[in-house]
Amino acid sequence: MYEVEMKFRVTNIELFEEHLKTLGGELGPMVEEVDQFYQHPQRDFLVTDECLRLRRRRLPNGVEEKFLTYKGPKMDRETKTRREIEIRLGLEEPWELILDVLGFRATKEMVRKFRRCSELLISDQLVVVVLDFLPELEKRDGVGTFVELETIASESDWELKRELIINLSKEFGFSESVRTSYLDLLTRTVPPS
Repeated sequence: MYEVEMKFRVTNIELFEEHLKTLGGELGPMVEEVDQFYQHPQRDFLVTDECLRLRRRRLPNGVEEKFLTYKGPKMDRETKTRREIEIRLGLEEPWELILDVLGFRATKEMVRKFRRCSELLISDQLVVVVLDFLPELEKRDGVGTFVELETIASESDWELKRELIINLSKEFGFSESVRTSYLDLLTRTVPPS
């Protein structure tokens, strides 16, 4: 499975939501997500452009979910297309302990965001449109709101899905894609100029 994704900073949320509605989408309820990242014991994920993440999600009704996700290196220079393997975890399973015993180390930085999602059917393909708000980035940089456009692809059709996402980004009027992860944005010492 491959995730084909593009991410953009958004300053006018109302305009974005209006455009989303013209395409037949509407944002769902807000969920809180907290991501903890892990470093491999024998290779540097910052160098290899990989990611191992443990995500805790709190739904509006208070129910919590947990996911373990591996993301491979980006496959092109325009999008954030990469192999993704995700498994849903039971809340009581000691996954953090298993990772620790295997030599994976949790990074000290965590990413906390508030997320709302919508689904669109574009050319018979399901596209998830995500509005993310990161309070720490908002506080530091003055812009903490992002839109992600993403879809799932196979090894044989990821390039077609890539074009679909690029075309949808143009439909929204987005121009400057952010290829940097939220973790990298949060750990950057100098805010963007």
